[in-house]
Amino acid sequence: MNHKKTMLALTLAQLFTAPMLFAQQSNEQSTAEPMESITITGSRINRTSAQMSTPTTIVDAATIELSGAKNIGDLIHQLPALANGIGAVSSSDGNGGNKSDAGLELANLRGLGSVRTLVLVDGRRHVPGSANESAVDLSMIPASLIERIEIVTGGASAIYGADAVTGVVNFILKKNFTGIEVDVSAGQTSKSDAKQKDFKLTIGENFANDKLNTTLHLNYSDRDELPMSARGYANANPAFARLGSAKPNDGISDTVWHRDQRFQALSREGLIYLPNAKWVLAGTPFDIINNPLPPTFGGDPFGLGYDTFTIDRDNGKFRPFVSGTNCQIVPCDGGDGFQTPETNSLLTPSTRYLMDFSSHYEVSDQHSLYFDAKYGKVEAAAAGQASVFHDDNFGPLIPLRIDNPFVPAELKQLMTARGINVAALAVVGRPLRTDNTRETMQFTFGSKGLIGQYSYDTFFQHGEVESELVSQDTLMSRYYEALDATTDASGKAICRSRNSSCSPWNAMYNQVSPEALAYVGVDLLTTEKVEQTLVSYSINGDLAELDAGIIGFAAGVEYRKESSQSTPDILAQAIDADGVGSGLVGSRTGATRAQNSYVKPTSGEYDVKELFGELIVPLLSDYTLIDNLELEAAARVSNHSITGTDSTYKLALNWALTDKIRTRATYSLAVRAPNIAELFAPDSISGARMTDPCHAANRNGGLNPAQRQANCLALGIPADFISEASFGTRSVQTRGNRDLKPEEATTYTLGLVWLPFDRFNVALDYWNIEIEDAITSFDASDVLSNCVDGAALDPKFCSSVSRRADGNINLVSVANINASKFIANGTDLDLSYSLPLSAGSVDTSLVLTYLGEREFWQNPEFQSNALNDAGTSRYPHVRALLRAAYRTDTYTIGWTMNYASKSTFNKTTLNDDAYPEWFDNKVASYAKHNLFLNYNISDDVSTYLNIDNIGDKKPQYLPGINQGTLIYDAVGRRFNLGVKVKF
Repeated sequence: MNHKKTMLALTLAQLFTAPMLFAQQSNEQSTAEPMESITITGSRINRTSAQMSTPTTIVDAATIELSGAKNIGDLIHQLPALANGIGAVSSSDGNGGNKSDAGLELANLRGLGSVRTLVLVDGRRHVPGSANESAVDLSMIPASLIERIEIVTGGASAIYGADAVTGVVNFILKKNFTGIEVDVSAGQTSKSDAKQKDFKLTIGENFANDKLNTTLHLNYSDRDELPMSARGYANANPAFARLGSAKPNDGISDTVWHRDQRFQALSREGLIYLPNAKWVLAGTPFDIINNPLPPTFGGDPFGLGYDTFTIDRDNGKFRPFVSGTNCQIVPCDGGDGFQTPETNSLLTPSTRYLMDFSSHYEVSDQHSLYFDAKYGKVEAAAAGQASVFHDDNFGPLIPLRIDNPFVPAELKQLMTARGINVAALAVVGRPLRTDNTRETMQFTFGSKGLIGQYSYDTFFQHGEVESELVSQDTLMSRYYEALDATTDASGKAICRSRNSSCSPWNAMYNQVSPEALAYVGVDLLTTEKVEQTLVSYSINGDLAELDAGIIGFAAGVEYRKESSQSTPDILAQAIDADGVGSGLVGSRTGATRAQNSYVKPTSGEYDVKELFGELIVPLLSDYTLIDNLELEAAARVSNHSITGTDSTYKLALNWALTDKIRTRATYSLAVRAPNIAELFAPDSISGARMTDPCHAANRNGGLNPAQRQANCLALGIPADFISEASFGTRSVQTRGNRDLKPEEATTYTLGLVWLPFDRFNVALDYWNIEIEDAITSFDASDVLSNCVDGAALDPKFCSSVSRRADGNINLVSVANINASKFIANGTDLDLSYSLPLSAGSVDTSLVLTYLGEREFWQNPEFQSNALNDAGTSRYPHVRALLRAAYRTDTYTIGWTMNYASKSTFNKTTLNDDAYPEWFDNKVASYAKHNLFLNYNISDDVSTYLNIDNIGDKKPQYLPGINQGTLIYDAVGRRFNLGVKVKF
C-alpha cells in the first residue's frame, strides 16, 4: 500500500525522533532527498523519523547483524538506555536473580523495572513471557526478521495503554520477504566452553500476482551451561568483612579485605566437630549437638573445647579443618569453609525452538488482510545454593554416630580414644536446580487499508504461554532417615530405621550414591499458564487544513483480557493444622518449625476497555526561526475490571527552527496497572525474625527517636516493654491486594536535533521520570518501623500489624501496597556519521546515556531515606555504545565498544573509615571491545566471524562484580563463526 505524507497511519503520536543513530546510511543518501512517511513508535500518526517529538533510538538490521546477537535480548541488554534486565547471566542465585527466570530475556528500560517497560511487535502488544507478570520474553522475537528496533523514552500510556511508564521497545519486522535464507553458526569461548550453535531458516514468496506474501521462519539455538566454578575469578567470593571492634571515624578501617571469603560454619566436604579435653560441658548429659552453648563454628572461636576436621577436597583424606585468615567468627579469608558461589551458574543453559509465520494479502488497492502466527519453546535451567544447610546457626547439625559406616577410620579412632559416641557434621545439602520449559503460542488476524480518506487498522490477537518449572529438592523425612546410617550383620551400610526402601546417605565429600539420591530427592513441579486476548480498531487521517499545515488525528478503541494461573507442587503447598508450613521439602524448611513456609496457587484475570485519541496541530510555519511549529496532544481513558477507570495524557511541542535544527519537548502522565501476582497472590504465612521498634532496647532508634517513643506509647506499649520478637520468630503473612491502584508517572523530555551537514546527525535529550504510588511490599521490620516512626501513627502500616493485648506481635502482613516512589533523570546523546571512502563507506555512531539521578523511596514519608543509585556499579553515571563499520560490496569490518564509567562501590556508607586505606570506594571504568568480520563469497553466500570481548576483559575483582552482570562480562572472549546462504 502506498503511503502519502499527509496520511496518518496507525501507531500513536509524537512529533520527531532522534535521527536514526544506528541506521546505516548509503552513499547515495542525502538530506535533500524526500523521506517517506511511516509509522514511528510513539504515535499512531504517520511521520518521518525526523519529526517525532519523543526521544527515539532506532537500531536497524545492519546494526543487529554487526552485534552478532543470535538472541535479540543479548543486544538489547547492551543498549545504554536499558539496565538490569533479565538474561543468561542474571537468572542464577549468584547474580541476584530468580532461578524460575532462567530462559527469559526481559527488557528493563531506564532500570526502573521490566514491568514498567512495554514491549511491542509491529506496534502491537505481545503475550507476556511468564505467569503473573506483564514483561515480554524477547527471545520469542525472531532476530533475523527484525527490520529495526525503536526505543522510545518517557511515558507512552496515552498512546499504548498501561505499562509504558518508562517507555516502549517496539520491534518492527520485515515485510515482503522473498527467497530462501539459511544462517548457520557455532561458537565457544577462548577456553573452549560455553558452546553454542544456531540454525535459522527463512522462506518467503509472493503469490497471486504479488498480492499475497507468506514468510516462514524457523530457528533452533542451543547454549551450554557455564558453571561458576569454570572461572576462578568469578567462583571466588571477595568481601569486606566488618570488624567486631569497628567504630565510626576513628581512623581505623571498619572492615578487613577477604580475597575469597568462606564461611567456617560448614563446608561442602563436611565440617566435623569433636569435643576434646577442654569441652566445657564434660560430665553433663549434653553432647556436641544438643546443648545450650553458643553456636559451634570452625576453629572453636568461643573456646568451647572441641576440635574441627574435614575431608580434603583434593585427595579425600580426613584432616584438621583450616579456618582461613582474618576470621570474623564465621567469615574468613580462604580456608576450608563454604564457598557460596560454587554451586551457581555463570551462564544458564538454554535450548530454543521458534517458528514464526506471517502473511498479508492485498484484497484491493484499498484493503488488505494479514495473519501472523508463532510457536516457541524454551528449555532452560539454573543452579543455585542448597535448600538445606546443616550448621549450628541456620540448620541442625547432623549426628555422626560411631557405628556410621561413612565415618572415616581416623575419626572413629579419635572418638573411641575420647570415649565419644556422637560427633557432629556441618555440611551443605543437595544443591537446588530448576529446569524450566515454556511454550509460547500466538496468532493475529487483521485488516488494514483505507475507508474514504482515512486509514484504518483492526485486528484480533490471542496468545498463550504454558510453563513447567521443575525444581530439584529434598524430601526432609527421608533425608534425615537416610543420614542416620549403620551396618547390617554383613557390614553393609543400611539405614538405622531398617527400612528396606531406604538407601543410606553419605553426606561427606559429596559421595552420595545414586540410590540415596533417588530415595531422598524429589522434583517439584510448578505449572503455569498465561493468556492474553486483544481486539483493536483504530483510524487516522487528515482532519482539517490550517495555514500552517494539516491537522492530523488518530483515534481508536481496544479491548484486552489477561489471565494467569500458577500451581506449585502439592509438597510445596503443605501446611499443618495450626497454619504453619509442614516443611516437607528442603526449600520450605526453616531453621525452626515456625520458620517453615508454604506457597499456594495463584490465579486471576482482568480485562481492560480503552478509548484513545491523538491530534497533531500545526501552529506556525515559514517564519524566521520557525520553520515549523506543531502541538501534539494524546489522551486515553481505560476501564480496568479491578482497578477502575483512569485516564492518561500527553502533550508535546515540536519546533523546527530551520531545516537543520529542531527542538522538542513532551510532558505526559503514564500509568502501570498492577499485575496478576500483585493483585491475586494468595495468603501465605511463615515465621521470620523481625525487629520490634517498641522493644525497650530499640526505642532510641529510628530517624526521630522521640516520635518513635511517643507513637509506641500511643499504641499502649510501655517504655520498659520486652518484645518476644527479640528472642524468636513471629508470623508473617504475604498476600496480594485487590485494592491496589495503578502507579502514576509524570514524565517530561526536552531535546535538540541538529543536522549540521550531510550524513551527520546529532540528538541531545534530557528526560525525567517520577513514579508515585509505586507498588511495593515491605519486609516485616520495615512495616513495624513505618507504623511508629512518623510524626503520628501511620494507619497504612499500623493496620498491617496485629498485636496481642500484652503488646507482643501476633502477625505482620506484608501485602503489596501503593507506597513507594521513584525519580530518575538523565541525558541521552546520539551521534551518527557516514562517510564515503574508497570502494565503500564508513558508518559510525555513538549512543550515550548520562544517568543523573535514580532515587527510590520505599516510604516517601521519610524523605531522608532516599537511595540514589545513580553512579553505582549497577547504574553507572555514563554508559555508551560506540560503533564503527567499514563496508564494501565484498566485505565488512565492524567494531563496537561497550563502556561503563567509573562508579561508586557503596553509596550508603557515610563513614570515612568504612574500608581499608588502599580502597577508595570506587569501581573502575569498564570497556569491552567486540569485532565483526563478514566476507561475501558471492552474491548469495557469505561467511562471518564475531569476536566478543576481544581483549578478554574481566570485571573488577570486587564483591558483586567479579561474578559478572549484564554490564561487566565474566565469561571472557567468545567466538562465533557462521555462514549465510541465500537462494
